[in-house]
This record gives sequence, structure tokens and C-alpha cells, in this order.
Amino acid sequence: MKSDLTAGPVLRAPLDSPAAWHGDRMASRPGDWQVRLTDQDVDELTALAARSAAGSRPLHHIPAEDLRLPRLAAKAADWRRHLEDGPGVLLVRGMPVAGQSQERLALMYWALSCAIGVPTPQDKRELYLAHVREDGPARPDRFAYQTNVELPFHTDWCDIVSLLCVGRSRTGGASRVASSVTVYNELLRRRPDLVDGLYEPFWMNNKDETDGDRVPYYAASHISWLDGKLSFRRRPSWRRRAAANGQSAYLQPAGDQAPPEPSRQQLDALELMDAIAGEPGIALSMDLVPGDVQYVNNHTVLHARDGFENGTGPDEQRHLMRMWLTVPDGRRLSDAYARGIARQYTLPQPQPQPQPQPQPAGPHAHA
Repeated sequence: MKSDLTAGPVLRAPLDSPAAWHGDRMASRPGDWQVRLTDQDVDELTALAARSAAGSRPLHHIPAEDLRLPRLAAKAADWRRHLEDGPGVLLVRGMPVAGQSQERLALMYWALSCAIGVPTPQDKRELYLAHVREDGPARPDRFAYQTNVELPFHTDWCDIVSLLCVGRSRTGGASRVASSVTVYNELLRRRPDLVDGLYEPFWMNNKDETDGDRVPYYAASHISWLDGKLSFRRRPSWRRRAAANGQSAYLQPAGDQAPPEPSRQQLDALELMDAIAGEPGIALSMDLVPGDVQYVNNHTVLHARDGFENGTGPDEQRHLMRMWLTVPDGRRLSDAYARGIARQYTLPQPQPQPQPQPQPAGPHAHA
């Protein structure tokens, strides 16, 4: 198995950018990355949910005109710029959770997120809104987000990933984010000899994604340096799934069909970047509470999760809703990096239902 990927330009000097931040400084300046919904914002969201209940419709089939939030639209445009050209992490606080049905809460979250970007499917099931909660112990056929285990620093395959906190666990479960630009700058300072490997082909496991049955693996770069913007992606689980996690469906094919292993240079670069992200002062930790909505730019921010333990009561069950978003006017990505990034600029339209055919009139139709 060979790749036709051509590596793009390489950034060889530390990047001075608003996207290059340190967690300890961010923690001391919450006003730089936190906003709170006003009473008027909440009224707009609850009014939309009251008049636009999805009913049996999938959320992605609700017409855009039914999801407009005139008051919040201007704020959302600023948030989108903050995510693209600023630190890349935003916490919107105050989504009304208490007393709301799951349907209404999902609708308000969906509408707010649609003001920032276009919802994008998260896997081959065409899942647009995922529920992140513990569904049982870790095992090969269960996604890690469906367990309570710690999740290492990684990115998702989209422009923006968002989480709405619905419920908290009894202990643990903090969300951690780190600037991938800061981590890359540190790699340049410490081991510039490792940088080139990040731009060269890595074979990605694609079996859980929308086209995974047709393209089980593909080669892509971990880095894009284009238009003065650095983009980095990290998916630590793909190699374990593709190599040997005990589930035959994920084992790499033998012989000439097996994707090449990463080089020592590539593995050393990723391992050092993982270590840097975990160093004191690099990451920002946040304990999400019900009503918090987190938005993260996957191209500039890594995210992780602490392991957690749920309690026995209903108020001690960790539950988040998750969405992936495409930013229509977002950054350009190098061709080598863009492979596998989910970008969907329009939502699918529901198929018209066939109309019942009129029955021929019988002999007594006009009796």
C-alpha cells in the first residue's frame, strides 16, 4: 500500500499567534474565553424551542429559517472569529438545562451551534448529535466516549467540536484543552529535527467514518501550514484500532495491503508533543457544569478528558451532548492535511414523501 501524498510547506520558526497560549495564563483571565448568555439570550432560545419542537423530525431536517436567532446571531459571528482567529476555545455559560426536556434542550443547543457553523455527521451512522456518557466498561467494540476512562489529548475530524454539559459525574471528568500551536512551538525549540515527520504521510484508520467501508485507510499529514495559519490534528487511537486491539474487524490486512507503520521520527514527534501538552502550565482544565457549552477549534486546540466515576443518584451521572461543526468561511487546509477532515457546507434535505394516489371513483361515488 503506497501513498501519493505530497507534504506541504514546513513551519520552522515558532509562531507568534493568539492561538499560541498557555493554560495557566488563560485560567487567570477567564474573560478572554468565557461568555455568559443574558436573560434575553435565554428567552430567545426558549421561545425558539417552544415554537419549533422537532417532533419526529431529525434535527438536521429542521429548515434553517426555523432556527434563526436574530439576537444571538451577531454574538455568534464574534464567537466564530474568536474560534478561528483567536485562542480557539470558547465556553458559553448559562444554557437553560433545569426543567427542560431532552428534546427541547437538544433543539436549543442545535440552534445555537447552527449560528456558529454547519452541523457535520460524526461517523458512518450519520450521527449529528451524540450523547457522551458511560454506557458500560471499555471494550473493543465500544467508543471511548461511551466509557468512563481517561481520554488522552486528541482532535476530532472536523473544524469545531462542541460539548453541552447536561449532567456531572460524582468525581472526575474534567475537560482539558491545550493549544496545539504552543505545543508545536515547544517541539521546534526542543527537537527541530523531528518536525518534518509530521508533514509526511501517516496512515489513518477510517473504518468508523462515513466512507469507512469503501476507504478503510488513507494517508494524510498531521500538519497544515497555509496562509500564515498552523493546523494540527492528533488521533492517538487509530493505530491501536488498526493494529491489535483484539477486534478482528480493525486488524490491518496482511501483506501488501497493510498500511506502512509510522517512522521512528514520526512516533517520537507525536510522543513528545503528547508529553508537552501534559506538562504543568500548558493545558487549561475546566470542570463543566450543567448549562456550559464548550466550543473548540480542532485545528488549533487539543482536548482531553479525565477519567470519572458516576454516583448512584440521577444528579451524579455525567452526560454531555456533542456536535461537530463545519465553518463555511473557515481556514484553508493543505490537501495533504484536509484528507479525512469532515466538512459539510449544507445539511441534507428530507426526501419528499410519496403522495397517496387518488382512487378511481366507484359506481356509487356521487350517490
